[in-house]
Amino acid sequence: MPSARAASTPLRSTLLRSRRRVEAVIAGGGPDIVFQPIVRARDGVIEGYEALSRFPAGGGDTEAWFADAAQCGLGPALDRSAVVKALEESTRLPDGPFVAVNLSAATLLADAALVDMLREYGGRRPLVVELTEHAVLDDEDAVVAVSAELRDGGVAVAVDDVGSGYAGMRQLVVLEPEVIKLDAFVVHDMKNSRAKRALAELVLEFARKTDARCVFEGIETDEDLEAATSMGADLLQGYRIGRPTAV
Repeated sequence: MPSARAASTPLRSTLLRSRRRVEAVIAGGGPDIVFQPIVRARDGVIEGYEALSRFPAGGGDTEAWFADAAQCGLGPALDRSAVVKALEESTRLPDGPFVAVNLSAATLLADAALVDMLREYGGRRPLVVELTEHAVLDDEDAVVAVSAELRDGGVAVAVDDVGSGYAGMRQLVVLEPEVIKLDAFVVHDMKNSRAKRALAELVLEFARKTDARCVFEGIETDEDLEAATSMGADLLQGYRIGRPTAV
């Protein structure tokens, strides 16, 4: 039977490789940034842009990069580098529409300077911070407090990927976000799924009763678009609406 030390060696090597990849991206100024439009369902006018990170090939998809960064202790540093670069590049977007950036609650709680930067930006242009949690928040009171700080600076808070995990509904109640993003899993092929339509209707009704706006993510086909608009979605996002592009 191999020893625990021998068994842990491949894991240490994997973590070291991941750390070096992430450090290289951070040292290079952060991941590449592309912006995907978010449009009003009623007339197709662009209401905002979500900043999305893109990474070098060979390290997995975007979620894998952020997961690797968190595992090797660089999650907040990679978060910060992506957001700082997104805010810098967003100055080339048309004036008016909001900019949405993704952040983990852990990064917000650990980086007061970043919170101040977001508040300063929110004083110049509409800004939405999308919380990317897929599990229960470790310190709900602290997250509520930092969310209040952001709002005081004119920054709206969004809960991302609602419908993809068990913690989403609790976060809606605790955080009372200004924006609710319905996960692409729920939206895609919603027309042919009674369960997906029922969940979407519940989330949309919650948004209306709490004065939030609901973004239907993952609009990929004409059928997705028809189902979302007929249901009364506020905002739409997905490849059928517009692909992420650099500016």
